[in-house]
Amino acid sequence: MHNADYLELDGRLAFVESWPGERPAVLCVHTAGQSGVQYRHVAAGLAELGFGVVVPDLPGHGRSEPAPGGPVSDLSWYTDWCVRLIAALGLERPYLLGCSIGGSIALDIATKMPDGLSGVVALDPSGVLGSDGGPPPQPALEDSGSPSMRDRTYYGTVEACGRSVPAERVELIAQMHCREDWHITVSDIHGALTHDIRDALARITCPVRILAGEDDYFVPPSRVRRIAALVPHAAFELMPGVGHYPMEEIPDFAARFERWVKDFEEVAP
Repeated sequence: MHNADYLELDGRLAFVESWPGERPAVLCVHTAGQSGVQYRHVAAGLAELGFGVVVPDLPGHGRSEPAPGGPVSDLSWYTDWCVRLIAALGLERPYLLGCSIGGSIALDIATKMPDGLSGVVALDPSGVLGSDGGPPPQPALEDSGSPSMRDRTYYGTVEACGRSVPAERVELIAQMHCREDWHITVSDIHGALTHDIRDALARITCPVRILAGEDDYFVPPSRVRRIAALVPHAAFELMPGVGHYPMEEIPDFAARFERWVKDFEEVAP
């Protein structure tokens, strides 16, 4: 039975959707500025395959209350929040599924729970490698000479979807993404630009699959491949015709996730 409710964590209310299952739970972490609505199709599909499913809105996103200190610009803060969420929900050896900053957060969680996970699937992870150069600019909102925030999200999402995605689906994804709060989004993006966990990746012991959309406009596949090379035993996969939001772009995503999990099981000691 699908459950959608608020959970008090750190003195604030977090909105969490969940589905029970006889297989391990899959904790689904959304992208910068967005919410668990990105898994609206995938979650039900995973539940039909027998997985437990947990889809939170990170603090300040979707229907969750803001973080106690306001917008978060440190992805490791979200990581620690997710670790506390896993404990609060009593999840036993869950799978982690995350996209963009969600993929980076999933890898970060794996460095802190090396024996507590069944596996990680990280899609187009942003962050992980830090700024890869000089310090990034401070977060900024719009001014009179820049496009509106809604236009940046709308057209950026359209560009970030893959060539294989039908135009109608691209339009729907872009429209759904325009619900964000830009004060939250710019902080998330700054967090991705400064999130450097390269030295911790060697602590990951669970199975890991890191995937890149060939048409990703935001995170180049070459960068994702570099991340995968730093994670012990990680498998890397390039997805042709797919962009930055595989869980929204790919109609049979739940079935693909199940195949990836079977790969985990086949290589498990």
